[in-house]
Amino acid sequence: MTSMLLSRAAAATTRLSISTRALSSSTSSLPTSTPPPSNTRELKDLTPTDLCYYWDTQPPQPAQLAFADKIFTPSRHSPIKLWSASKFRTTPLSSLEPEVAFLGRSNVGKSSLLNAIMGQEICWTSSRPGRTREMNAFGIGGTKGGEHKVVLLDMPGYGKASRSEWGAEIMKYLQGRKQLRRAFLLIDSEHGIKQTDADILGLFRRYAIPHQIIVSKVDKVLSKKKKLKFDVSTAGIERLQSMLRDLKPVVQPDFSVSEGPGALGEIITAGAETLTSTGQALGVNAVRWAILSAAGIGEDVVAK
Repeated sequence: MTSMLLSRAAAATTRLSISTRALSSSTSSLPTSTPPPSNTRELKDLTPTDLCYYWDTQPPQPAQLAFADKIFTPSRHSPIKLWSASKFRTTPLSSLEPEVAFLGRSNVGKSSLLNAIMGQEICWTSSRPGRTREMNAFGIGGTKGGEHKVVLLDMPGYGKASRSEWGAEIMKYLQGRKQLRRAFLLIDSEHGIKQTDADILGLFRRYAIPHQIIVSKVDKVLSKKKKLKFDVSTAGIERLQSMLRDLKPVVQPDFSVSEGPGALGEIITAGAETLTSTGQALGVNAVRWAILSAAGIGEDVVAK
């Protein structure tokens, strides 16, 4: 009796083993499906190669971006407003720090971007054009002794509500200031290069003023219908890259038709009003690195 029960149990175990193997074989033979590729990217994961266009230069690497963010981290001695001047002849002559100047049409978002770059609401911003009426200088990376690594200048806007005398003084600064290392010209992403922008670019080339283009309000290109919050579509990134490629021959025209040297061979972008999940304005770290590069700071930072 006992041997009969054992024999039946063994047979049942054999049948169960065969069924399990059959089920396993059937399951493994089913076609496997891979998840479809995501058509969105998180804002915090976007790199300078996603947001900017580099053709004569190399995009900054994470170590260089981290170095730039460290230099621009607010402290007791940075940023600090150093001086304001309505006329070039009243600008301090004794300063030795390298300077970079920010220019653009009225309401291009220049002061908002500078606030994002410096990490503090230190520049006056307004929806009304023409609120910046003087050249305002801000020291970055200062020490207790008062020395700064670089000085940023917020220049009066041109176009609506501007004055001709402001433009004259700005040109005196751009042509005569020995401390100037680069002029950054902001272009509104929604409007592109207007005639006044083209005129400024022509002056830069004619007088061989080193300059670079920053496309502001880049979120308006990345997302046409809704405000960017956490992510962006790959179609939006491709649309931005297409726009930047179209700008290249305008900001860096062929030598045969140009009056002088064109803009630096990279176009960077930023969205001062769009914060990533890290709390930093979109694209601002690449702008910070461009400023330091213009001033010759961080050349020994190894790109990893």
